[in-house]
Amino acid sequence: MKGSEGPPAATVAERTEEKEEKCFEDHGLVNEVPLSCYLQNGMQKLQDMQKRARDIFWWPFTHHEIVPIENITLIDSRCGEKFAVHKAGSHDLITQQFDACASWWTHGT
Repeated sequence: MKGSEGPPAATVAERTEEKEEKCFEDHGLVNEVPLSCYLQNGMQKLQDMQKRARDIFWWPFTHHEIVPIENITLIDSRCGEKFAVHKAGSHDLITQQFDACASWWTHGT
């Protein structure tokens, strides 16, 4: 049955993309902010949170004044047994780390 193969995959993908764009526009989900601005603002918020964590959280047996901000591990999110973490000075990258020592709920999150 040669005639029932359907449209080429590229055509189907283009139609799907067009439908998604229309759906986003119809529901006001189109965001005009460039992704680079969003990421830059997000990274600035993460950096600010590291300072706030040092100033607000109490870590037992720790002299908070001597803890450098770059030594504070900020948990951005988690999935399964891994954290998505941000560390100052790591080129503003989010990396994954395994929760090897304790539950993340016990560390100020």
